[in-house]
Amino acid sequence: MGAVGTLMASHWRQHKVFALPRDHKSVLTLNLFTPAAQTAEQQTAEHQQWQLPCWQGEPLDWLVLTTKAGDTLTALKPWLSHLPRVNNLLLLQNGMGQQQQCADWLAQHRLPTKLWAGISTAGAYRRAAKNPQGSEVVFAGAGQTIAGRWAQENPADNDNTDTTPLPPGIEAVRDIPARMREKLAVNAVINPLTAVLRCHNGELVSNPLYLPQLQALAAEVADLYQQLHWPLSQDLSERVQQVAQATAANRSSTLQDILAARPTELVFICGYLQQQAQSLGLTLPLTARLMRQLSD
Repeated sequence: MGAVGTLMASHWRQHKVFALPRDHKSVLTLNLFTPAAQTAEQQTAEHQQWQLPCWQGEPLDWLVLTTKAGDTLTALKPWLSHLPRVNNLLLLQNGMGQQQQCADWLAQHRLPTKLWAGISTAGAYRRAAKNPQGSEVVFAGAGQTIAGRWAQENPADNDNTDTTPLPPGIEAVRDIPARMREKLAVNAVINPLTAVLRCHNGELVSNPLYLPQLQALAAEVADLYQQLHWPLSQDLSERVQQVAQATAANRSSTLQDILAARPTELVFICGYLQQQAQSLGLTLPLTARLMRQLSD
């Protein structure tokens, strides 16, 4: 259970919830730390610890996958024989590209599971714990979590009227790909820059040496979106600066991965945009340079 999975599990504790085990454990212990003043009503920090039974193939209303984008099919393939008993599969992840890969895989195996995609702006990260359990997840900031049915390649197959109740705390939206593209644009600026510069999000705005780089990269991404006819609800440079300031003390997920020597999700963020640019015969020189720097 990663940070986002642990946070979501805490929201659903009043329901029958299972963990998806990576090994043969029968029970998984989760630890969540919520700092004081996370909300106006909260005056003291909270430590929560609880146990989840591990899934053994019981019928599920929802299977919510919060792995890194590149681990999507790796996580699902061992459970292929159990997926016919899963009504809905929600990919709650950063990046784009893995959703269609998953849709194609489900179709290949003729699985009836409905595919949903979601994004969350809630902040959470893992840290070493002071207890014997080894690590805990810190709830770093409240946010919005949205999800919608993943659009099929054939428009006639799309079901925009699906009234399936989503898991608690998740808001249903009709055009989830459009909402995901909005978030993707922001991530395509903040994530590679903070990873290369080894800085917190807010420094992209407060540091006079970093701000011009943010503005130039945002202009490159915004131009691609215009060429792709992907509308943005706001000037991208302004939006990125707002997000960077609102999450000033945060480290982007890409920077966290770099510092922990883990693979990043940039292939599903910047790499996905590079693929879209190539389909139009375009290049993204600033994006490509950042990707090279992070691959060295």
